Amino acid sequence: MQTFQKNILLKNQFGTQTRKISAVHFLCMFLMIVILVSCKSNKNVVSTNISPSSPEAVKAENRIVELINQNRQTTQSMTSKLNLQLVSGSKKVSVGGSLRMKRNDVIQITLSALGLFDLGCMELTPDYLLVVNRVDHQYIKVEYKEVEFLKKAGIDFFVFQSLFWDELFLFKGKGTKPSAKDFDLTRVSDGIKLINEDSKWMALTFLADVIQNMVSQTTISGLQSSTKDISLEWQYRDYSKLGEKKFPTQMQININTGKKPIQAILALSNLRANDGWEKRTEINTKKYSQVSLDTVLDRIMKLAK
Repeated sequence: MQTFQKNILLKNQFGTQTRKISAVHFLCMFLMIVILVSCKSNKNVVSTNISPSSPEAVKAENRIVELINQNRQTTQSMTSKLNLQLVSGSKKVSVGGSLRMKRNDVIQITLSALGLFDLGCMELTPDYLLVVNRVDHQYIKVEYKEVEFLKKAGIDFFVFQSLFWDELFLFKGKGTKPSAKDFDLTRVSDGIKLINEDSKWMALTFLADVIQNMVSQTTISGLQSSTKDISLEWQYRDYSKLGEKKFPTQMQININTGKKPIQAILALSNLRANDGWEKRTEINTKKYSQVSLDTVLDRIMKLAK
């Protein structure tokens, strides 16, 4: 019993040996995947560029953006069960938990072992990012402006919200719906690609599913030489009904830092439009110690080697 309380077992898929990974490493790795990398797509597609000013391009672009915006979730709050799997090289770990979100207010991911032991949580609000490691009694809490990368790129709570809710967005857009004029259009074998390069730091690329009229993949590509080798790809599939709209029950996040690739798969079930839960996580600072962001970054980089 003590083993489950203190550690998550990490199995080497190429042998029978096992080793233990601290829960704070696990939680912080997921935090890194979500908030601290720029990304570009490495998916091979057959594309045909169409001049954004041509009548055909304008008509198609206007229509797909309009349809995706129409399919944006109108449910303001949701909860679901969650299975999170992380893979990095031969390292693999799976853990259960829950995902809870309220529009323009909070995103919460709670993780537990065997549904019995609370390992910790990640909480994003418009004001801060919070990761709580309940096993080791540690936490990280930072404002977006404290993270230089996020500040420069214009990544805030509303960008994360759109990623989790599967919708089109713009940097510094504060969650508003983009219009067709915000994108250039490229036809690809999988649908229509919408590109925005308004930011000098990062480009946004959305792959639109023209059958579902949903975003099937979101990419944020670094435009600076220091970030071009780092990539993140957020994919959506297996849609289920939430309220009157569709919501993806599978989200796959692929990240490449130039070292070992890291993959996170979020499998959601039991989706509900539910508002009856605590919107903020309280930290007892007498029992929990704060860990610096630099310490976390160092740990994650060691895990990725």
